[in-house]
Amino acid sequence: MLDRVWAKRLLDSMSRGLIALHVLLALCYLSNTLMPMFYANALCILLNTFGLYLLKKGRARTQILMIYFSELVQLALSVLFVGHGAGFQLPLVGLTCMAFLAEYLGRSMKLEYVPAMPLAVSSFVVYALLFTRSFYGPGLAPFPESAVTMLQVIWSMAVFILLIGGMLSALRLTSASEHTLTSRAETDELTGLINRAGYDRILEELNVQDAILLLVDTDKFKGINDRYGHETGDRVLQKIAKTLLGYFRHEDYVCRIGGDEFAVVLVNAGAIEDEKLREKTRFINRELAGTAADELPAVSVSVGVARGSGAEDWTELFKQADTALYEVKQEGGRGCRIWGA
Repeated sequence: MLDRVWAKRLLDSMSRGLIALHVLLALCYLSNTLMPMFYANALCILLNTFGLYLLKKGRARTQILMIYFSELVQLALSVLFVGHGAGFQLPLVGLTCMAFLAEYLGRSMKLEYVPAMPLAVSSFVVYALLFTRSFYGPGLAPFPESAVTMLQVIWSMAVFILLIGGMLSALRLTSASEHTLTSRAETDELTGLINRAGYDRILEELNVQDAILLLVDTDKFKGINDRYGHETGDRVLQKIAKTLLGYFRHEDYVCRIGGDEFAVVLVNAGAIEDEKLREKTRFINRELAGTAADELPAVSVSVGVARGSGAEDWTELFKQADTALYEVKQEGGRGCRIWGA
């Protein structure tokens, strides 16, 4: 899962790669005595180096904008002094690629960002309009015309592939970052389970008639917090979450919907027998009672179960499972009650 540390490392690596590229270009332009472009690349090196300093100071957005600015300067000067050659096309690709990265990191790190796709499309249109077969960049003029034409074709194909690949990558990265943010918003930080927001969304997508809902409540959890402290209480909740995950199928949904309350949504579960659900509850409570391995206090859960085939919608199903859970709690907990059984 993407986090801020990983994102900053990616941005740092890309920035260092850009610096190395501009160093190479600066040396090439210096050897061909094209001094305006040498100075342009030297400026990009300085700005990107300063951007790394800003990144270390936690100013990632400012660093991203710094990269934008440096590549824009390189692009403008390339158009003025090189024209349609490699000096123009390379910063075009660099600027477009950095736009993709900036949007991806902006979304993932919840920063303000500039949408990459409009810039990617614009870059491709500009490249297509300015495409030319004549290629007399620095150092290439002495080559025979046939060799120059071949180099132009190879170079143009490479830039074309980069721009098209970049636009496709922008779509994938945008989708991936949105999925990451959605997953974060629907994940409980303590247990890693689906949280209440994710639980509500899942119910909108599932057919209630084919499901079974289990409401799981931790018995006397307040006493654990009072006696052992909230840190131990959090570890107990993590243990319950891990245990629940171990006793249900991969396609089922295990959620934390409250402080010490959990819900398990079993999908395509019409063939699961009531006794199988009671047996799962016994095994879960037996595992939670063990204290030797983790030195946590013994704990138990109460489970209320309702079948979707006996409810018109999820609201009614929840009420049925909640009523069954209440009956278990009234009898002292540590058990399972199935609505209507």
